[in-house]
Amino acid sequence: MNPLSLNDGTAKALARAGLFVLALGLVAATWIACNDSNASPRGETAVAAAPPETRLRVRVDSVRLDALPIEDRITATVRAYHRATITAETQGRVLERVVEPGTDVEVDGGILRLEGSRMELELRRAEASLSAARTVLAHAKREFARGERLLAQKALSTQQYDDLQHGVDRARDEVALAVVARDTAKRNLADTRIDAPFAGTVDSIAVDVGDYVTPGTPVAVLVDLSRVRILGSVTAGEAARLVPGTIARVTFRDLGGDVFEARLESVARVASAKDGTYAIELRMDDPERKLRDGLVAKVELPDPDQSPRLIAKRAALLRRNGHPEVFVIEGGGDATVARTRRVRTGRSAGEWIEILEGLSEGDRVVWDGHFALGDGVAVVIDGEG
Repeated sequence: MNPLSLNDGTAKALARAGLFVLALGLVAATWIACNDSNASPRGETAVAAAPPETRLRVRVDSVRLDALPIEDRITATVRAYHRATITAETQGRVLERVVEPGTDVEVDGGILRLEGSRMELELRRAEASLSAARTVLAHAKREFARGERLLAQKALSTQQYDDLQHGVDRARDEVALAVVARDTAKRNLADTRIDAPFAGTVDSIAVDVGDYVTPGTPVAVLVDLSRVRILGSVTAGEAARLVPGTIARVTFRDLGGDVFEARLESVARVASAKDGTYAIELRMDDPERKLRDGLVAKVELPDPDQSPRLIAKRAALLRRNGHPEVFVIEGGGDATVARTRRVRTGRSAGEWIEILEGLSEGDRVVWDGHFALGDGVAVVIDGEG
């Protein structure tokens, strides 16, 4: 038997002994490392700066103090400056349509004419009655004058004198009634011609020749679009800052997006019971009459207060856990990191937003590349602005 050869049992025993020695060496090495006087004190961890290739690249911009060009954009509706549904004021049959829809008319310009022969007869009768009443009054006055002379001669009793006075008063009242009847007949005859109450455009006519109308029957719609009212509504905050006289920009998508100017005339002080908003009215001249009643407008109302405000890029804002936050750059060089900062914001305009709390002028905030960031993450600034 070879003295260097081992049976299987001896070989396995030696292998187990070797593994035990190796494990014991590892434990000893670990104990020495933990008790090394050059090791970091308990509770502290040494963090090496991340290599440049592992840092996130971001773009930043500084918080600044500047005017915020705020413009409230609202949807509004165009209404004609004057719009009237014209009704008949007397009865009669339509004799003529003086104008047709789309026709421009001046003040008192004719729109319809009704058959008026009966009105002419009524006027003649009223004039005749008035003439007769005036004749009776003249006779009563002469009799009263004669009675005065007889009373002075004591040839007329007081009762007879009073009767003559009463006759004059009654005749005078009859004349007054006859004047009213004559004027009414004149008015009825004039009402057979239906005229425009203001200068405008006849939008529609509701009756045809031969139709019979009575007082109150709608016969035409007249609109004045030489200038228009633009009606909209704003929130309480917007209403508080709006000033009548402000010039607003108005666009109409249906007119190709051309920009017009309108003047703010009024801002309501009582909120709508329907939605709590406040009605506003703007006015705008339209001599070319491009606009139509009911057209939808987009109105931009500028803020009269252009005082400087603390603003930041709107793109820097994130919303996490229901709160607005930004990432602020801290440190420099290899130690540049992004820190989370909660903010309170105000109004926004375009790419800018007002910062009310949480930031100071000069703070650098991340506005590009921040969606992958976490608090304290090392970054490389790729550009500013």
